[in-house]
Amino acid sequence: MEDLKKLGVILHGAVSVPISSDASPFILPSYTEAVLTSLQEAVLTSLDVLQKAICVGPENLQVMYPAIFEQLLLFMEFSCKPPQYGRMETKHVANAKYNQAEWVALNYVPFAERSLEVVVDLYHKTACHKAVINEKVLQNIIKTLRMPLGLKYACPSESTWKLAVSSLLKVLSIGLPVARQHASSGKFDTMWPELANAFEDFLFTKSTPPDNLSIQEFQKNEAIDVEVVQLISTEILPFANFIPKDFVGQIMAMLNRGSIHSQSPSFTEAEIDVRMREEFSKVCFETLLQFSFSNKVSTPQEGYISRMALSVLLKRSQDVLRRYVEDERLSGRCPLPRQQVTEIIFVLKAISTLMDSLKKTQPENVDGNTWAQVIALYPTLVECITCSSSEVSSALKEALGPFKDFMQPPVSRVQNGES
Repeated sequence: MEDLKKLGVILHGAVSVPISSDASPFILPSYTEAVLTSLQEAVLTSLDVLQKAICVGPENLQVMYPAIFEQLLLFMEFSCKPPQYGRMETKHVANAKYNQAEWVALNYVPFAERSLEVVVDLYHKTACHKAVINEKVLQNIIKTLRMPLGLKYACPSESTWKLAVSSLLKVLSIGLPVARQHASSGKFDTMWPELANAFEDFLFTKSTPPDNLSIQEFQKNEAIDVEVVQLISTEILPFANFIPKDFVGQIMAMLNRGSIHSQSPSFTEAEIDVRMREEFSKVCFETLLQFSFSNKVSTPQEGYISRMALSVLLKRSQDVLRRYVEDERLSGRCPLPRQQVTEIIFVLKAISTLMDSLKKTQPENVDGNTWAQVIALYPTLVECITCSSSEVSSALKEALGPFKDFMQPPVSRVQNGES
């Protein structure tokens, strides 16, 4: 292991040494080419030879896998944070409009991305190995990916964050079943907060889309956000009894936040209709709805997730209804924005579905707080009756209808033997 650490230091130093601007045209590819230098290729080849030797060697060599992952993840960080070498001054690269630091960043992107591809491939082969589990390799991968996921549009190269999120999804599809299998061991306990933060950093990034991003590209990027939420709804929340409550709370808070229609402040008025993250908001809301009532609740933890999702969903619905009533009142004869009308219709349909689910549920299975939230919806729904939109009126009828099954005369008191 000591020799392996020394090898890592040598490899890291080799790829970190800057190239003289005079020699760069003869050693490095053009800054427009996404190819590796011969040195970078050789470094990755040496690690490939090493991991193949471990694979076919005796079992005790498997303790070296985490060190290989660590080295590859260090290389992966170069995509957003190029390595520094001493205190050498920045020089301009010959025949390029960029200074050396910028050019080096561009040059390191393909090397870093190739390193990440190797990480995903290697994790696929070694996820169940004891050393990989004990040394928290999955957590380290997620932690490293948080940088490009959080930077998103601010990454030096657009391809980096897209590769990072696709790699995260691939790694989780392999690693989550392993984490569930070892849930009782506590070896993955610190992985869950890291994963929640990675989701938060990516889905609600602080970076804004570039001004020249087309609507088509924006919609493609939104589809990636949707893919992440779908993974949460299919690979994480259904396995409630393996998930820490704190993690569930963070996920529910994210879904609630995501269900609110959001847009970038850089959008023009003409773009807002198309460039709202409507599909993303819808999927977040549907996921809350999906886990609000589950007929397969068999453990206390699953019941906890169902109650939490229901509470968040009801609060979200109440907020949307109140805002709509207020905005409708203030708008006078002017119609409300299309996206707000779409949102209220979607919420009304969700309430209708929710009420149908309540009718099928045994009353004792719904706690008092939930009933209070459901009943509190009724007066707010009644306030929506004066709305001017025929589509909203139609959805409102469907939402109000199921309340008749919960209306009954007050229980009379028996006095002197008479009711």
